[in-house]
Amino acid sequence: MQLKASAPGSLMLLGEYAVLHGKQALICAVNKRVTVTLTPRSDQQINIESPIIGSYTTSLQHLKIEKPFQFVLSALKHYQFKLRQGCHIHIDSDFSDQLGLGSSAAVTVATLAVLVAWSNMKIVPLDLIRQGCQVVHQVQGVGSGADIAASVYGGVVGYQSQPLYAEKFAVIHPITVMYAGFKTSTVEAIQYVHHRFSTHTNIFQHIYHSIGQCATDGIQAIRQAEWVKLGEIMNIQQGMLEALGVSVPVLRTLLDHLRSHTTILGAKISGSGLGDCVIALGHVLNQEQTNQHIPVEMTLQGVQCEKV
Repeated sequence: MQLKASAPGSLMLLGEYAVLHGKQALICAVNKRVTVTLTPRSDQQINIESPIIGSYTTSLQHLKIEKPFQFVLSALKHYQFKLRQGCHIHIDSDFSDQLGLGSSAAVTVATLAVLVAWSNMKIVPLDLIRQGCQVVHQVQGVGSGADIAASVYGGVVGYQSQPLYAEKFAVIHPITVMYAGFKTSTVEAIQYVHHRFSTHTNIFQHIYHSIGQCATDGIQAIRQAEWVKLGEIMNIQQGMLEALGVSVPVLRTLLDHLRSHTTILGAKISGSGLGDCVIALGHVLNQEQTNQHIPVEMTLQGVQCEKV
């Protein structure tokens, strides 16, 4: 018997940086997924393989969190006390981990879901989010968990880490996503911003409070299906990301290009910036597909698990 779980990637609509300080965020799941297939073994060996990353072998007793499978190994350690035998884990992904589509969250949620099913446990979505956040924090020390919530629920999700709040809106809207061609890790970007504002803490607090207000207003716009208003708020928040210093010239060029089209309601960086993706609300009509364009759409489908 095999168990298979898949979880969607995600993109941040509103709330970057502020969500790390207890403010709200708005995030959407996308139709690129990570799939984790688990095959039980009769011994204590743990095998992990990915056609993209490679393979890794250890034992249940000697689990350590090591790259490149650090999120999978952390999820295994989270449930180590429940496991009585080893397993083979195969990972397939619809997208590269360099594209800023929340691959770490997706593989974390899919791995936790397949381990929950293998252990014959029941879990509610909020607890799966909590566990996903614990796994991510164990690996990288920081992270809001917003992308975890999107991978669990699908759709558009309003999120706050403390106190934990996650609300799924079963709505989708056309989006256009473009890639800068390079990525700076979330941890590095956060460190960059903290260093930049180390002697301007009051200014930083005002900026992240305002970003949090953008997310709160964006959640209200989603509740009322006011997509034009959401696009306006995205444009406003982009100005605040500029103030944080995380919008590099290539990102500005992409945003100017997107906003020049009347079909685009708003556009901003998605995520921590210093490279990575920009997201626009709406489709650019009759556009030639370039290697900067990422063919991706919102999806209502969150994590799914099945026996195969």
